[in-house]
Amino acid sequence: PEEDVISSSASDDNEVSSATDASIADGADQSESSDQTLVTSTKLPASTLSELSVFMGGDGNAYIRIADGNNAHALRIGGKQADHLLLRLAHQAGVHLKRNDRRDINDDLTAHTELYGAMRDVWYRVAQVQDGIELDVGDKDHTRILVTPGKVENVDKGSDTLFYRTTGMRPFAMPADDGDLNLLDKYLNLRPTGIVLLKGWLGYTLAHPKVSTTNFVILAVLGDQGSGKTFLCKIIQDLTDPSIVGVQTFPRNEKDLAIASQHAHVLFYDNMRSIKPLMADKLCIATTGGALTGRELYTTSDQAINWLHVALVLNGIHDFIGQPDLAQRCMPLHLLSIDEKDRLSESELLREFQADLPHIFRGLLDLIAAVMTHLPSVEVTNPERMIDFVRWLAAMEKVDDVPAGIYQMQYSDALKEGMLDSLLENPLAAAVMSFSSDSRKGQWSGTSTELLQELSLLVGNRSRSSLEWPQNPVALSKRLKSLQAGLRRQGIEIEFGRGKHRNITITNTEAF
Repeated sequence: PEEDVISSSASDDNEVSSATDASIADGADQSESSDQTLVTSTKLPASTLSELSVFMGGDGNAYIRIADGNNAHALRIGGKQADHLLLRLAHQAGVHLKRNDRRDINDDLTAHTELYGAMRDVWYRVAQVQDGIELDVGDKDHTRILVTPGKVENVDKGSDTLFYRTTGMRPFAMPADDGDLNLLDKYLNLRPTGIVLLKGWLGYTLAHPKVSTTNFVILAVLGDQGSGKTFLCKIIQDLTDPSIVGVQTFPRNEKDLAIASQHAHVLFYDNMRSIKPLMADKLCIATTGGALTGRELYTTSDQAINWLHVALVLNGIHDFIGQPDLAQRCMPLHLLSIDEKDRLSESELLREFQADLPHIFRGLLDLIAAVMTHLPSVEVTNPERMIDFVRWLAAMEKVDDVPAGIYQMQYSDALKEGMLDSLLENPLAAAVMSFSSDSRKGQWSGTSTELLQELSLLVGNRSRSSLEWPQNPVALSKRLKSLQAGLRRQGIEIEFGRGKHRNITITNTEAF
């Protein structure tokens, strides 16, 4: 077992072979990263390894840059494809590498790169380039799709945008010469409003790489059993981030979520029932980007960092978004019920969809290019928390030549409905809404102690004993502050006074 050699697939062999037979390293990069001699204790000559063009990515990982005559790309040191490259180099040098040898070489390359390697941006699936985006198709030729305002073009060679790949990546369908996004409609079990919002979400998500300014909107797909939730997720995945992983079960902890996010542009989770507050907080972080930190294994003071930034699609039968803060970052889509006699074979539908996919995908790319032309001059009429997505919808209104504010209002209505569902799932929020609606004057003011007494009279023992119910006035004030934004969307204002008594005022604005 110690001498086992990693077997490589045909595509991996072709990719690594072309990389080694052509120019592995670019002269400029090599001069930057080889200022110092690479020291290695392995059997593979250091001079061979020094020819590799290595760099540090913005994600903190070390990479090898490959320039094989097509488009440049990156291999993550320690990854499967980078190991295949080492095996190829060893074969050419007449050396047999054991598993420990490869591990030692990876350690040497990583250490050398951390000390002397240049810093470069590295991307997964979607990259930010001047005036637009570049997509990694995912094929063996490393074809790219460049989308700029009003223009979509394939790039077969000459691009130096560095993408890395994972073993789970599948290629996009090559876009057809003529696009038709309306072909997608027949596969969507949604009302017309939902179809418009989904197309907006698809374009927005595919057009935004993982940069600090990107705020992804979580897509929450809700529907009865047999309404096609998983089928819809498969369609969305083919259009935004094809993967062999497919739709998966929700992770048990935040670390697994963060690791999964580093291997995808969009993550899909099936059959959601409820989300614990801790994981709800992490999903909020995933939309805007953040880091999960902990102690590095086998060390006492080194810090391990797991980056968390990804688009998310969650589906389920029940209303599983129970936290108002998370609901503000979600866009709910409600699938229509399907009578059993009207249901079609999923495999047949997928075959038909695959036939239409090149035209649908090109239509989506054309939409992105058209939206880009209008983004600088859009008018936001219905600002929401995810304001960048609202701007995208405003630009779509210009593309589709509809009155300003139509799509934005549809999104606001969907958001308000989704937030109402999440509030009703929260016993405290539901009690406040009931208390506010029962107020004859439309306004109530008093201390937190008095308010807790009033609210407790409206709920049963089960609600009062739940973990989400405040057990004292101080806890009540803290939890009400987290509900303020969601309740405001339902016409309920909560104000916290200053001074000795610090009264709480609840106003039902719809009563005035």
